[in-house]
Amino acid sequence: MKNNNYILILLVCLLSFATKGFSNDLLQKAEKAYDSKNYKEAIVNYEKLVNDGFRSYQLYFNLGNAYYRNNELGKAIYYYELARKVDPNDEDVRINLGIAAAKTIDKIDSKENFFISAVKTNLLSSFTTNAWAWLSIGSIALASILFFIFVNSSILIIKRISFLLSCILLISFFITYFLGYSALQSKVENKFAIITAKEVKIMNEPTATASSKFSLHEGTKIRVVENKGNWLLIKLDNGNEGWLKVSDVGII
Repeated sequence: MKNNNYILILLVCLLSFATKGFSNDLLQKAEKAYDSKNYKEAIVNYEKLVNDGFRSYQLYFNLGNAYYRNNELGKAIYYYELARKVDPNDEDVRINLGIAAAKTIDKIDSKENFFISAVKTNLLSSFTTNAWAWLSIGSIALASILFFIFVNSSILIIKRISFLLSCILLISFFITYFLGYSALQSKVENKFAIITAKEVKIMNEPTATASSKFSLHEGTKIRVVENKGNWLLIKLDNGNEGWLKVSDVGII
């Protein structure tokens, strides 16, 4: 029985090494193709890694770059968005995403004030929900320690400083808690997607025979409201909504 267990462990280890070697080979091929400006081949190899279950900021970012260089704006923006989801604070992906988004055809006016909307989006995406949680925990923990010092210290200057800092950290706790909760709520309630097809007709109903309401083009970011079979009910920032096929978008 023990021998069988050893053999099983050995097989798992060998399979793991083989998979790692295969992925490294694909990655090297993709990077070599990209450096040689053979973007289509780079895309094929990067996509194989994604399809095999590999997930990382660098993989998404590189794939986004390859699609951008290959003039596939929708898929470039889609993978930049995935990269930003993994690492919201990375400046490179923010810059590239901004450059790519500026080239999209559809310019959709938001019902919400543009400045307020931009500030809220940037603020909530500055950190992951876990990071917001740790910031709020850290703030309340430090506030508690400083308040303990304030209560127990007999030195006036220390009491004043510890009280002031504990108040600041308490305010920081409420702010980070609110932002973390808002980010989590947005993540749960709002599912977003990117149009990856060149042009998509948005339909009145989830059928191919329905009448078209309007068209959207690659790279446009949309909010997914409902999923019905192969169709998605989507909504834009300006309030317009309609149905499109799942195959025309990439879900973030």
